[in-house]
Amino acid sequence: MAVSKNENGNGWKIQCRNPSTGKLTTIRRNPKTGKNFQTKKEAKDFESYYQKNQINLSVKMDELFEHYLKDYLALKPSSSAKNVESWYKNHIQPAIGKRKVVTLKIQDLEDLAVKMLKNGYSINYINKMTTNINTICNWGVAHSFLDRNPVTGYKPLKKIKTSDQLLYWTPEEFNLILNAIPKRYKDSDATYIRFFILFGYLTGIRKGEQRALKWENIDFIRNIIHIDYHVNEDGERVRGRKNGNGYSIVMDSAVRELLDEIHEYMKPIHGYSRKAYVFPSMKKGMNEPLGTYTPTRWILELAKYCDLPNITYHGLRHSACSYWTSVVGLTPYEVADKLGDTVKIVLEVYADFFHEQKTMAANKIDRHKDKLMSILNENREEELENGNNDGIGKKTTKETSS
Repeated sequence: MAVSKNENGNGWKIQCRNPSTGKLTTIRRNPKTGKNFQTKKEAKDFESYYQKNQINLSVKMDELFEHYLKDYLALKPSSSAKNVESWYKNHIQPAIGKRKVVTLKIQDLEDLAVKMLKNGYSINYINKMTTNINTICNWGVAHSFLDRNPVTGYKPLKKIKTSDQLLYWTPEEFNLILNAIPKRYKDSDATYIRFFILFGYLTGIRKGEQRALKWENIDFIRNIIHIDYHVNEDGERVRGRKNGNGYSIVMDSAVRELLDEIHEYMKPIHGYSRKAYVFPSMKKGMNEPLGTYTPTRWILELAKYCDLPNITYHGLRHSACSYWTSVVGLTPYEVADKLGDTVKIVLEVYADFFHEQKTMAANKIDRHKDKLMSILNENREEELENGNNDGIGKKTTKETSS
């Protein structure tokens, strides 16, 4: 290896042979900073680091992905390579597949996000793609393909919903849905569908978390539901929740009575145990969760039947929140606790739902208005009196003399 001045005199360069390929490589930028080597010492220090760690600075994104894919499939043999490769080939490869990974910048992810946004992709989908790039780079660091992740610090696109964009059913509309279930479905199906949909409405739980519930997650003695798992789109029960760590729900009487009813219904069915799902696949058995799209289909069918907007299954979460805030009068902290979200998220997403609480706060302030304004006006009245005595409204000396 050799360190020398750049031809244009701006900074220093390192010439070396790649330890894995034997090819001559010229390193003009410090991969740790993304800038030219400013001094000979900086270049020599990195040269020493490079020799010690044998980092392959020439690895391209396509090559890194191939290594990542092999490892991914080894850890998750049930997953399909087709699904994993699809998002890479459709979006990531055309943009940065031929690029050396160490040359990537946060700007590259921002450009990809803007391009996909212009092409009509959702913010959630775009963020999934940019997160995938970050995941591959982090894997490269962990497996010694990279010295560092060059796109660490990229901030995903932010999507803040407002209450007027949230679809939900009022209690009266939801009552129409419940009454329509036995008319729309057969008796055995109707009972189960009522259980599932009513539970979602009363708790505000996410669909994947509801599908992952097992009877062992229900503490009937302490009256607590533990939400520690979710079922993903591939039907796999995964530890943790979709958006964070687990949380618990203290059952109110309506939820407790419903769960008692579900429990009595499920206990006689073959395969029931504490390890069985609360909401199992009735076709595959008690140890398989309900299918991913089945609840979504139920909501769509019932919405059409009742001539109501299709709020999707997630809309039951919004419906629960609307009821808790506008009718029950729960505070943002109480809603956040029930949903397993932060107060910040609740206020961002459901701000307009807290109209009643905001009105009550304004009314509380109004009750003290007269006393406050009398205090504030005391000084003002004194100023006006003093001002009049000091000549406000009087003629000036010059005017008087003239």
